[in-house]
Amino acid sequence: MMKHSIFLLLFFVFLIGCKSKTETKPVAPAKQSNPLKEGDLNTITLTEKAVQRLGIQTTEVVETSVSNSRLFSGEVMPIPGKMITITAPVAGTLMASGRNITAGSKVVRGQQLFRLLIMPSENLISAQEELAQRQVQYATTSEKVKRTTRMYEEKSGSLRAKQEAEAELAAINAQLRVARGRVELLRGNPSSATSRLSTMNMEAPISGTVLKLYSTPSQVLSASAPIMDIVQLNPLWVRVPLYAGDESRIEKGGTATIQNLSGGSGNTIRAKAVTGPQTSDPLATSIDLYYEIDNSKGELRPGQKVSVTLPFSGTASGIIIPFSAIVYDIQGSTWVYTNPSPNTYVRQRVELQTVIDNKAVMTRGPKAGTKIVTVGAAELFGTEFGGGK
Repeated sequence: MMKHSIFLLLFFVFLIGCKSKTETKPVAPAKQSNPLKEGDLNTITLTEKAVQRLGIQTTEVVETSVSNSRLFSGEVMPIPGKMITITAPVAGTLMASGRNITAGSKVVRGQQLFRLLIMPSENLISAQEELAQRQVQYATTSEKVKRTTRMYEEKSGSLRAKQEAEAELAAINAQLRVARGRVELLRGNPSSATSRLSTMNMEAPISGTVLKLYSTPSQVLSASAPIMDIVQLNPLWVRVPLYAGDESRIEKGGTATIQNLSGGSGNTIRAKAVTGPQTSDPLATSIDLYYEIDNSKGELRPGQKVSVTLPFSGTASGIIIPFSAIVYDIQGSTWVYTNPSPNTYVRQRVELQTVIDNKAVMTRGPKAGTKIVTVGAAELFGTEFGGGK
């Protein structure tokens, strides 16, 4: 009986072994041939001649202490009191002064901009009634002149009566021209006749640039109607909203670095802190800081958004590389090319914190001592993606 049990046990073990041998492994859903690491995809190997033609230069990454700073968004604005809106002091018709004034025109203080033809105080109906009355007077006086002239020629009238009638006609004629000019003026049709009426010269109160035009010549204006805005574009202010909790950390009297949104190390402008209006935004929990910039080159304009690097107290250690070593891809990511071996260049991702004096401060990047490309990085980028030759 025991032998029979042992035989059955060996038989089942044999069957299980045979079944395991016949089973096959499952087929993988995908198969990749020639797998490569990500670092190998970003590697470029050049000949010595190509390196010389591209003019590639390298330097070593250094880690040092830099001034503590942070990047903020700012808005360019004119200095308060340096932008003036010229308005019509009285009602009248705006007339050109000879020079074509458009938005963007440069003006100097005291320059004549427009002439304002002062509007009569009466309305159009009363002016038309006065015109009709003057026309009747002119017709009556004209007949009087004809009658006195004929009587004088026939020796039945005096020369004095003739001269008095002619003088009366001249006075009525002048009053008639004025009445006609007022009617044309009230209708909004200034002419050479109305130009003899009372006019006021509109002069530029400050030197600057015409920012906006609200009115044009031949337009009838009411009192206090805006005509144009004149602004001084040099110097300008930059308003920087700052979280109120960081006010104590700002370096008092420090110099800020202004950069337009087009980027580039050559577009930075130094700005000094100034005392501006005590403005704030309670919803954003922010306060406004103001910095003055020299805009003699005309690079910035009011309302333009800029990036502002503000100095904070203390120092911070960071990885420093020349800004020329940074390249941007189509998504805006930042990269550098390392040089691990002669004529071999590897593109490596970096995280840019800020740019100070043409130096890029990174939060993540190559270790200190790593050789990177400082001249020719853009050419390597074009070579890698097909733009270079």
